[in-house]
Amino acid sequence: MLLDALSYLNSILLGSMLFFVIIVSPTVFTSLSSDQASKFLRIIFPRLFLFGLVISLVTALGYYISSLHIEMILALLSSILFFLNRNLLTPMINYHRDKEIEGDIKSKKYFKLLHLLSVLFFVMNSIILVFFLLNNTFNYV
Repeated sequence: MLLDALSYLNSILLGSMLFFVIIVSPTVFTSLSSDQASKFLRIIFPRLFLFGLVISLVTALGYYISSLHIEMILALLSSILFFLNRNLLTPMINYHRDKEIEGDIKSKKYFKLLHLLSVLFFVMNSIILVFFLLNNTFNYV
């Protein structure tokens, strides 16, 4: 029963992440001005990362209760990546993006590097979630 609930939570999180990448981001960039898109994304990204942080902490607790220690460690890693994305990378990305717009050439390089790191964290979290879902499907049926 608990493993089913954890599977549902992981599915919800992965689905929300995919929805953001497949639907929200392209729509924002094609339908809003650059300034409006920037304002919108600066609001939604921290909320998406907070949502991921909360869900991954809940699943880590569930895996701990279920004595699934590898899954618990992976869920904690996912939590850390969401936390870092929300509280460290996003503010730095926004800062360097603003400086880039003002003409700071160094900030353009930092922006690209930090954005790439943020995307890598997002991809790593997606891989962890796919692992959870596949592991649940094939091991706990």
